[in-house]
Amino acid sequence: MIDRNNPIPLYIQLVQIIKESINSGEYKPGNTIPTEMEYMRKYDISRATVRNAILHLVSEGYLRRIKAKGTYVNVPEKPQFLGTLIGFAEEMTQRRISFTTKVLDKRIKKAPNKVAQRLQIATGDEVFYLKRQRFVKEEPVLLVEGYIPHRLFPSLEDEDFEKNSLYDILETKYGVYLDHGYRDIKPIELLNKEDIKLLNISAHNPILYVESVVYTKEETPIEYVELKLRGTFRVDIVKTSNP
Repeated sequence: MIDRNNPIPLYIQLVQIIKESINSGEYKPGNTIPTEMEYMRKYDISRATVRNAILHLVSEGYLRRIKAKGTYVNVPEKPQFLGTLIGFAEEMTQRRISFTTKVLDKRIKKAPNKVAQRLQIATGDEVFYLKRQRFVKEEPVLLVEGYIPHRLFPSLEDEDFEKNSLYDILETKYGVYLDHGYRDIKPIELLNKEDIKLLNISAHNPILYVESVVYTKEETPIEYVELKLRGTFRVDIVKTSNP
């Protein structure tokens, strides 16, 4: 039910309610969901609140809207990046590629609106912010800015993220296991002078920009990440086995 005393925005609460109905099988793939008016009457909420919730679920792939027909359940497949949901450190280790990490910033801050929406928390809630620079063969290839709900991971800011994997810490120290997520990838022209310098590229060089949200099996958003990846870099490859 909708809890008006809960600091989580009403539309996010409705998002969670609809997700639960989809995941439980109450709303089946291919079927329509209730109308905006039905949600308004059932939960005593505004049309704008309902529309924001539906648009949020459409953007995540849970729903699809068909003009003049309605909104349909479209349970998304759990997309993967580079084949599996693993962190950069584990990916590089598995590929036997030398890498290093430099922490540029880590602190507790208030969640801006965009971050709050992705993590399904209230704007202004505390999040742990972590900005890292990744190097492969001593070349900067990746900038990572991550946001994690601080209430779920107290004292996370005390960890050493230059030596330890974030995902390993979440699992071993907090008992939280990441299950699935999505990554939206697009080419952009990097304009931020500081990031241009950190990636050691020329102005106007295209890069890959990635937005990612990672969830637990219970559909709790754990991490929202923005990644900036250099479009060109070199790594040496080795043969790992004989034919």
